Amino acid sequence: MMIFCYTAFTMNISKKTLVLLEIIGLAVITFALAGILLFFPKLTNAPKNEEKPIQQIPVNVVNLDNLSNNDHVTPKQVITGTVPGFWFFEASFPVTLRDVNGNTIAVVTATTTEDWMVTTNVHFTVTLPETFTYTGVGSLLFRKDDPSDGEAPFNPETDQYVVPVIFEND
Repeated sequence: MMIFCYTAFTMNISKKTLVLLEIIGLAVITFALAGILLFFPKLTNAPKNEEKPIQQIPVNVVNLDNLSNNDHVTPKQVITGTVPGFWFFEASFPVTLRDVNGNTIAVVTATTTEDWMVTTNVHFTVTLPETFTYTGVGSLLFRKDDPSDGEAPFNPETDQYVVPVIFEND
């Protein structure tokens, strides 16, 4: 900067030109420092981002023991399986029965008697309603419980599981 000032006085450069030269000088210094900072990690033995293992989130977090896609379900049927412990709130989570258009037929509660405040899988049991008001093709929606009423982040790939079923009354 001092060189610019000295040169400006000896060469009779206007103040506007002097300010412009100072700005250009600062820009050159900034770009030089940015370049050094960008290349600095390559000069160290620090691991690169691409060397870190990528943790895959399982898409199918619900494991059902006695229900598969397109199974026939009946009133009072008991369904068992496992889900991660964080799906529960106060040892339960909702299961929604839906018709072919996604309309809610009923909501039942899956429960556990195990310690649910864990990150590992926990067994659950859910009993379907006494009767169905709808028969035919539909689905069961197993959904992570959300005590915050929608304020918590929700990922449809890991926080819910839909099983297509066929509803039949006895």
